[in-house]
Amino acid sequence: MIVKKGDVITLASGIFESYNREGPFIAVHGFDIDAFVSERAHAGMTKLEVDDLLEDIPAMLIERGLIAELPCRRIYLGAMGEIDIKAEKCGH
Repeated sequence: MIVKKGDVITLASGIFESYNREGPFIAVHGFDIDAFVSERAHAGMTKLEVDDLLEDIPAMLIERGLIAELPCRRIYLGAMGEIDIKAEKCGH
């Protein structure tokens, strides 16, 4: 999957309690996310190692100057039949 320079993206992995979403980010340069991840994965990785790798991808992309974090406000509306509106900072 090609990410184009200027694209605003979030990166997510996992399911249920291990769901991880980071961002938003802006692509500073265009890049192939499939190739980036594939270059860091190897045959025989355990599921835990794959999960750890996927969780580390956003930081790796930032370190290499491919993406930059964007400031934002995440507004939580509530859950389980309760209204609980609050703002949360997103990004780092």
